[in-house]
Amino acid sequence: MKDTSTVAAQTEPPTTARVADRQFLRLSENWAIAYDKNQWIVQRRKAPSKKGGACRWAAVSFVASNKADLLRVLREKGAEIDPAAREYIDAMPDTFREWIAMPPARRIKVGHSAISGVVVGRIAPAPERSRDRAKNAA
Repeated sequence: MKDTSTVAAQTEPPTTARVADRQFLRLSENWAIAYDKNQWIVQRRKAPSKKGGACRWAAVSFVASNKADLLRVLREKGAEIDPAAREYIDAMPDTFREWIAMPPARRIKVGHSAISGVVVGRIAPAPERSRDRAKNAA
């Protein structure tokens, strides 16, 4: 019997991302890149639910090959890429395998302006609010 699991995985409709802890690069307000052990995952922000929930991210493409293909997919999907995110992508290794083999500290540059608030399996602390700053200053 022929194995169709690979074909099915490629033709599934976009799904809501459930791996927010692996989103590492915010391309713009509505676009991001996540990853799993096999590939980069291009994500697009979905509208908040009618129940007032938080915004969700939908996986729209999966790229396991190289940076050139990732950039082609982003272009074809019409993704907006902020200059800081483009700088990060330009500095990435040419293939996903090379990128994922890098130590997390080199792969996910904490503090880079395009890195999303979620960093390698843990949520980064929320930015300090002005009222908190005023309270801490007193």
